[in-house]
Amino acid sequence: MRSSQLIFRGLTYYWRTNTAVVLGVGTAVAVLAGALLVGDSVRGSLRDLILQRLGKTDHIVTSSGFLREQLADDLRADPAFSSIFNGICPIVVAQAFVTEQSGGRRTGQVRVYGVDDRFWKLQGIAEARGPADRDVLISPALAKQIGAEAGTQILVRVQRPSAIPIESLHGRKDDVGRSLRLTVRAVLPVSTLGEFSLQPQQGDVRAVFVSLSRLQRDLDVAGRVNTLIVSERPPDRLHSPGTPSDAAGRLARLVKAKAGLDDVGLEVRALDRRHALVVEAVAGALDEARVKAVEETLVGSRTQATRIFT
Repeated sequence: MRSSQLIFRGLTYYWRTNTAVVLGVGTAVAVLAGALLVGDSVRGSLRDLILQRLGKTDHIVTSSGFLREQLADDLRADPAFSSIFNGICPIVVAQAFVTEQSGGRRTGQVRVYGVDDRFWKLQGIAEARGPADRDVLISPALAKQIGAEAGTQILVRVQRPSAIPIESLHGRKDDVGRSLRLTVRAVLPVSTLGEFSLQPQQGDVRAVFVSLSRLQRDLDVAGRVNTLIVSERPPDRLHSPGTPSDAAGRLARLVKAKAGLDDVGLEVRALDRRHALVVEAVAGALDEARVKAVEETLVGSRTQATRIFT
């Protein structure tokens, strides 16, 4: 008997078993293929959602404290910046508790953005303009949750920034917030970044857009912001096809070159009688990264650094 006949007879004799194996393999392949397609679709949907909420924001410079608003102009004026990036916009980002005054409906974990016309100019939305002194723009999700619409008065309770952490021994726990009484000018649609968010999230975005100057005044941080959003030029203007972009690295180097001591929360004062310099943190204590940076700066000099806790 030839081998081909043996194989054929074996297949026909065990046709029930072979059929079950074929059906099982086919089912497994179909399930795996479907799972891969669904997973790819979900990832694509989440990516599109995040990019939609970011608008034309490609890079973010953020600080745990507050840096100079002027830093954005210093970066924009640098020729190296304009050759890589389209623009830069300073904003203030904070958390708030929002209450609708007439009905008393309220919600927490609301993201507050202190913005002006530069925000929408960076995003390429010419028809939008920033909120005025007592105006506020809100996201559709927040409007639905508290029942607000154009003309509604809301109370926005924002945590007041402090150089010294509130939870520390010297933190001022008796003055932790500022209340802003504002009037809703409009509910921002998604097309004009009504769901703007710098943090990836699948759920609805609850956000309010407040006048930057008003928020700075009420929080007592005039001329200072805690976030810079940056828009990058199209890839074909940055590098040739197939060459990876180093825009993030270049931006980091530009920020490092333009930032001053007050942008990183440091103060330096001289002790003339002791012929010494004191490097202090605005927040009250120097972290290890800043201490290491100071010590590395003094390498090769005749100055000796001494760590002191007072």
